[in-house]
Amino acid sequence: MKILPPIGCLALAAAVLAGCSTKPKLLYHAGDEKPPDFLSGPAALLLTNVDGFSARLSGSTASESGGQNILNGDLLGREGSLVFQPQTNVKGKRKRSEGGTFFIWNETAHAGFVLSDPLQAYAPTILPIQPTNVMFNTNGAIQEEANGHPCRRIEVDVQSSDGSTAHFRVWQAEDAKYFPVRISTGPGPRETVLNFSEVRLELPAAPLFSPPDGFTRYDSSVALMNELIIRQSALAKQNELPLLPPAGPTAGTWRPTPAQ
Repeated sequence: MKILPPIGCLALAAAVLAGCSTKPKLLYHAGDEKPPDFLSGPAALLLTNVDGFSARLSGSTASESGGQNILNGDLLGREGSLVFQPQTNVKGKRKRSEGGTFFIWNETAHAGFVLSDPLQAYAPTILPIQPTNVMFNTNGAIQEEANGHPCRRIEVDVQSSDGSTAHFRVWQAEDAKYFPVRISTGPGPRETVLNFSEVRLELPAAPLFSPPDGFTRYDSSVALMNELIIRQSALAKQNELPLLPPAGPTAGTWRPTPAQ
């Protein structure tokens, strides 16, 4: 796969540790292999109303302790499929992007892949519960601005195969084919707000929505994450950097770029 330079919000960086540390920071934990709720849950259905897009995501979910769980990253969409690269950062003088774990999700099939750039590997992931019906209430639409776009704010209900119904408040950008530049679950103990910026309504290349050539397939996402945890634990004991050894001659950072 050709290595491309990062462009705007679409660079998917390889995982590295902050340099010059005597104790490598543990990056991977059990559960990190699960796609975020907005990607694999009913909210994903709201992100499939345009053929293709790229955007920067800034999200937050209220925690039970009263704090906020923050989620930032880059999102691509193409004909019902999504690619999400979460971002975490090291604070300080040697601030660098950590991670290198990203997700491909096909909303139509309600299945996808978790991928590890440092490990040069991927694994399938599937969830049994899937959306079955979506109801848009446009009669009470309210004109509001959100993230620099004139929007109509509407209420949306998404029903799922387990009988549950998720309610959303959605800000659809009138100058961007009604792409949802903001999605909120509404006030409550677990309120989630997703904001999208730097929206580009272009069709990303189709190969970006499949595991890259040369990546090793693991049978399950849990097996892939266990391998990452085992490797990072071994290297942490030895105080070695980088986090993972080279994956071989095919190793390289996968950097998708939007269609020109």
